[in-house]
Amino acid sequence: MTLATSARVVARARPPRAPARGGTRTAAGVPDARAGRDGDGDDGDGDGDHREGARDVERAIRDDGGTTPEYLARASTPSERFQESSWGDAALAESCLRAMRVQWTHGFSSTPAGFPTCTHGFGEILAGMQPAAADVALGECFDASSASVLDPFMGGGTTLVAGQCRGWRTVGVDVSPLACFVSANRNWRADEESVRVMVETAARAVARADERAEEEAGEGDAGVPRPWLPIRRAVREVTVDGPPRIAEALWFCMSVALQRTQKSQNKRRPKGRGKKNRGVGGRDAASANAEAFSKVVDEYATRLRQFKEVCDRNDPPAPLASIHNVDIRKFALAEDERVDCVLTSPPYPAVYDYLSFARKVRAGSGAVVSSSNVDGPTSSYVNTVVPGDRNWPKEWLEGEIGSRRALRSDPHAFKDIWQREQNDWLRVVADSLVPGGRAAVMVGDGANINTRTSLAAAAGLFNLRDIAGCTMKLTATMSDGALYNQARTEHLIIFEKPRE
Repeated sequence: MTLATSARVVARARPPRAPARGGTRTAAGVPDARAGRDGDGDDGDGDGDHREGARDVERAIRDDGGTTPEYLARASTPSERFQESSWGDAALAESCLRAMRVQWTHGFSSTPAGFPTCTHGFGEILAGMQPAAADVALGECFDASSASVLDPFMGGGTTLVAGQCRGWRTVGVDVSPLACFVSANRNWRADEESVRVMVETAARAVARADERAEEEAGEGDAGVPRPWLPIRRAVREVTVDGPPRIAEALWFCMSVALQRTQKSQNKRRPKGRGKKNRGVGGRDAASANAEAFSKVVDEYATRLRQFKEVCDRNDPPAPLASIHNVDIRKFALAEDERVDCVLTSPPYPAVYDYLSFARKVRAGSGAVVSSSNVDGPTSSYVNTVVPGDRNWPKEWLEGEIGSRRALRSDPHAFKDIWQREQNDWLRVVADSLVPGGRAAVMVGDGANINTRTSLAAAAGLFNLRDIAGCTMKLTATMSDGALYNQARTEHLIIFEKPRE
């Protein structure tokens, strides 16, 4: 079962109908909050027309005879663009192929037409699982009675959002403070009153910012372009005595707006013009930035409403996501909290430096908007003062698995270190699963390491049996014969824990 769109209900045309228990869940009737996206690691510049989402849903229904969204229909047949292979249980292997076809066709930072956008892709993260692919995996790769899932490398929280939309209990773990900040705000199941207060508070901040658009940069705002300072200061002032959760949500929106605007400016910047000029612009730029912030808040409000509406169709609704900012190798679930499933996409060997990226994003966000400390999984991100000497706290520096920096530091030892790291985190996965539970792992090769072989060897140490999976390679080439975008080989592997 997938979170596909019903053929009989067009988005925004009618109120939603609750699905029957055990039947196909639908996201129809919920406003599609999709934003403009450019497919390179965030949710775009945010200037897309929200009405396009509803037209996309209608188009998907028409294209497949009114029963199945186009993205699912296409995922049911092999693609000429990809080289595919599979193994193990035939039905599970085919489900793996469907999930991977969706992943490779649509990327990770957007959602295909016919799939509920909710809060997926809102806020910048380096890499992640395609939301519709995660939903296919949740619906087809695990036992039908499954109702709980752990993602030990949750990133932006795609697995958690998808799981809650199905009514599942969800647990997410990540060593990156940025990942926990983004995931916590994507997984906020805000009630209507909280959304209303957030939007009204943002409106007061925008009005106040317009009155002080000529203010100069001040202490504590290093790294933030000058035209953003009036709206940042205004948000701080209007949230100082308000609910901490609203203040954090508005700072999250501020971070998204800042990322989008700077990204758009970088694309338009003439050759030879560097970042040193990004602080000019005066009143017009400050007003434009305040308006950009307001639009992001409105979009976030729409996405939050959709997310909660989809979650509330389950009877009962899923528990709130449990999010933990910790190295997965130091994490443990109590026996009565073990999960039916694990769905994750761990770091690929020597592909990214996730903590370095987190520090870069945090430094570019400047001083915190809220004046009070925040508890919980976002505390490291929100409460950290950006150091002027690059001497970051240890939680911003330690615990990353398979980083590109580690390969550069000691290329000869990297493979052995990588294998020990796989042993360590898969031990936690085995301990976290109930007997008979399954883990679906989406991972790609890198640094001359075959990750399918690597993970299978590590999983076998803890009696996790490789029961099915698939491998995808990109076969399309450019005019010079080179592989498009330096695509890597990727696998989706299903491991099963023995029943006691």
